[in-house]
Amino acid sequence: MRKQLHVVVRARKDASAVEAALERYYPDWEWEVDTVRGERDFSWIIGMCRELFEDSNALWKVLLLGRRTYPRRARSRAMVVEDWAVVNVGKAEVRNARLAEIVDAIELGRAAPRLSVAFRGVPELRSGDVVVEDQDADVFLRWGRFAESVEEVTGVELEPGAYLSVRKPGNPPEEVLYDGSGRPVLRLVTPDEGEPEAGRLGEGEPFELEEFVKANEEVLEERFEESREFLREHVEEYSEVVVPVSGGKDSACCLALGREVADELGLDLVAVYVDTGFDLGREVVDELEETLGVDIERVDVSEAFRRGLKEKEPTPEDRWCTGVKVAGIRKVVSRLEDPVLVVGDRDAESRRRRLRPPVHENRMLEVPEVNPLKWWSGAEVLGTLFRLDLPVSEFYERGFYRLGCSVCPSLTSWERALLGEEETLQGG
Repeated sequence: MRKQLHVVVRARKDASAVEAALERYYPDWEWEVDTVRGERDFSWIIGMCRELFEDSNALWKVLLLGRRTYPRRARSRAMVVEDWAVVNVGKAEVRNARLAEIVDAIELGRAAPRLSVAFRGVPELRSGDVVVEDQDADVFLRWGRFAESVEEVTGVELEPGAYLSVRKPGNPPEEVLYDGSGRPVLRLVTPDEGEPEAGRLGEGEPFELEEFVKANEEVLEERFEESREFLREHVEEYSEVVVPVSGGKDSACCLALGREVADELGLDLVAVYVDTGFDLGREVVDELEETLGVDIERVDVSEAFRRGLKEKEPTPEDRWCTGVKVAGIRKVVSRLEDPVLVVGDRDAESRRRRLRPPVHENRMLEVPEVNPLKWWSGAEVLGTLFRLDLPVSEFYERGFYRLGCSVCPSLTSWERALLGEEETLQGG
């Protein structure tokens, strides 16, 4: 079984500090820590790391260095070498950093490959510099009707076409759109409450979506095959592969992966759609069923959902809606003999999910769960759906980042404006 995380540091004392941090913050992960035997020359360290990582099948590979060793002329705190990252912990030596600082550096190192982009007329993923030093960030795509949405909601004009979005969650969340040459074009701020704001950052030349998929075809194929093999490795001992489907991008990609792996291993594929009556992805679920040739079992919880809404709407502090959805999945899982759950959780969605290992026990359903997209960017998920010619909800084109219910407490003011009052109250 492969390691999930492989960290390399300069010396044994640094390794002890990293091991202590991993024991505290990554207790359920499969990890290993190596050293370059005290070497200080950066070029030699990179060469030694290449040898160490060449034989490593870990999902994340990170080299941590202190200020004394990290190149002084480096333009950023993190850089990507092949498929692994080098990160400056910010202290003279790794051993001088607090445990939380070490984990922060590891998380940045895990995020760096999915945040690296080269702009050559079309954005090329997992190539070039890290576009933002923020492990909470994600790279995403904006295309089609997005320019129309920006003008309708904010009054700011944007040339139609495709853009790479660098999205940073926070209070409030914001994203910056880049054209194919890497020029920043638009900044969009989307608070939970209040009015969304957009501001032009400059003129740009949007790219064609088809050109993006073509330019990134090799990377997208690598992600899919990497995840297919990872999923195969972790579900082969079970009888049923259960994929909850919402019509969102991540669950659609998981369904495509799950179908291939289940067919290959001769396992039962159990696709489940829990219909709350307010789902924004209902039509896409129908299209996925036909496109992939799978039977998707539908569990209708709309009556229970509407009863709950009559009492109170879901809030960030009381997400009772999640319990209703989970109860719908439990109806299916409870009758299965030996199920394993396949869910599209990704690192970029939240720190809580990022620290959760890609294979763990789903405590609400009490079944094993595998997250085969955990290290993907949002742009890679969308690009894969386009490459495989799978349906993508129009809500993403209109400007959504996640897809759930029209009464979700996580909706930002931007998404509520895109939905409009009628859709929000009556369902997607």
